Amino acid sequence: MIIGTAAKMLEMGYVCDHCLGRQFAKLMRGGTNVERGRIIRDFMALEYESGELKAEPSNFHCHFHAKRNETDNVKLRECVVCGNVFENLGKLSADALKKLEKMDFENFMIGVKMNDSLVMKEESLWEKMGIKHSEPIKTEINRELTNIISSATGSKTEPNSPDVIIIIDLQKKQTEILSNPLFVYGNYKKFERGLPQTSSPLYKQTVQDIISKPLVKQTSASSNVLHALGREDKDARCLVWRPFVLELKHPLRRKVNLRKISSEINKSEKVKVRSLRFSGRKEIIAIKSSKPYKVYMVIVEFEEPVEKIDDAKKIVGVVRQMTPARILGRKEDRTKHKKVKSIKWKRINSKTYQFEITAESGLYLHELVSGDSGRTRPSIAQLLVKKAKIREFDLIGFEE
Repeated sequence: MIIGTAAKMLEMGYVCDHCLGRQFAKLMRGGTNVERGRIIRDFMALEYESGELKAEPSNFHCHFHAKRNETDNVKLRECVVCGNVFENLGKLSADALKKLEKMDFENFMIGVKMNDSLVMKEESLWEKMGIKHSEPIKTEINRELTNIISSATGSKTEPNSPDVIIIIDLQKKQTEILSNPLFVYGNYKKFERGLPQTSSPLYKQTVQDIISKPLVKQTSASSNVLHALGREDKDARCLVWRPFVLELKHPLRRKVNLRKISSEINKSEKVKVRSLRFSGRKEIIAIKSSKPYKVYMVIVEFEEPVEKIDDAKKIVGVVRQMTPARILGRKEDRTKHKKVKSIKWKRINSKTYQFEITAESGLYLHELVSGDSGRTRPSIAQLLVKKAKIREFDLIGFEE
């Protein structure tokens, strides 16, 4: 069977060692396709020399100094199966290695975009020869490129979460390097009101800008995304350490000193960070899926003096909130139910109180106080029968 299949292949035209051996890739474990191809070619050369085999003479060009005259002046041809694609891998890998010189990485993954003609030729070969012992040409190309890059860089392949993905486009004969994101975990506090959490063209500076600036500078990342455990109002301070993961996209450098970067960020009087360390996408999922209760310190001003402040205790329980009127133009009108776990207060004067409110994540705090014209029920304003508004508030804690 092996001899018959090999004979049919060699009759098709010139077939390189890669393609001859790949047809029997699942045989003789531990060897390469090139080694298999040479073993088969050596044996078939004897068959050819004996006159028992009809084959393309270029398959045995200068092979064992064959006596048959037709091999003497034959030039090597293009492989009828792969078009000598393996001879071109060196040029493509050299181009990829040149681009990789600018980047920090410890591991990589190869991605091959196949040439249409290669796919068609392989399918045609399998129709004629079968696929029982063969492997796809894409698998061998990927393996050859991986070996070249690994040997040249000393890095290893990582199929699940590589630092870089090397795209080899055989159709266009081009290479492209994709740098996977770099993730940095930490905690931050915000000490200035009027400072939004995430970057926006509407604001000159944000928490994200302050944290990301030195990291982007050191990694040459193209952009970044801040993934935090919830978000505070831009006018609220965050006086508790809020967990976050900063996602740095397409970084050129991955080896950075997070201790020095932490010190640089902490030169700011607006934002402080701690516990910076490298992270991953799983931690983003964990942060986003966590829904702790939030503890707020709220200064509330009433339009009139308050007589029955104890009625504020009735806010504890489930609160029904419709989408606030202030954001109806940006968000769909929906109703949600959030729990207020506890409320404490301290009198500042007859019209001003300081409340400590522990509530479920996602509760609209301004509307919990004002009532939003009845769109939030119950509300502190409704329970005390006094128009009320928040003068200022801070996030001071998280509770599971």
